[in-house]
Amino acid sequence: MNWILGILIAIDQLGNAISGGNPDSTISARVGYFSQMDHCSYKWYWKKLEWIIDYTFYPLDGLNHCLQAFQADKDEKFQHGSDLARALLSIIIIIVCLFISAVLRFSVLVIPSWRNKSNKNNAVKT
Repeated sequence: MNWILGILIAIDQLGNAISGGNPDSTISARVGYFSQMDHCSYKWYWKKLEWIIDYTFYPLDGLNHCLQAFQADKDEKFQHGSDLARALLSIIIIIVCLFISAVLRFSVLVIPSWRNKSNKNNAVKT
C-alpha cells in the first residue's frame, strides 16, 4: 500500500507543478496554505478549491484535509502561479475530485474500515 500511496502523491505533485506550483508540494498543501493566509490575493478562489478538496477527502480524513496537508508540508515554499496556471489548477481539481469523491464514497461503504475515525463516531451518533 505504501508503494501505491507514493505513486498517488507523485501524481499529485506533478499536477501541482503543471499548474504553476512548487513541484515538491501537493495540490492540497498549496490550497491549504493560500486559503489560510490573510494577505493572500484571490482568497475566495483558494477557499472554494479548499471546500472541493475537503469534501472529496472527508470520508478518509474527516474535516480540514487541505489544512492538514499544509501543516504536514509547512516547510515548503508555495507559489500562486499565473492566472492561466490557476485556471488549469481549477480544472484539474474539479475533474479529479469528481472521480475521487465518487470512488471514496463507494469504497467506505464497501470497506467500512477505511472510514475516518471521526466519521465512524458521527455515523454511530446519527
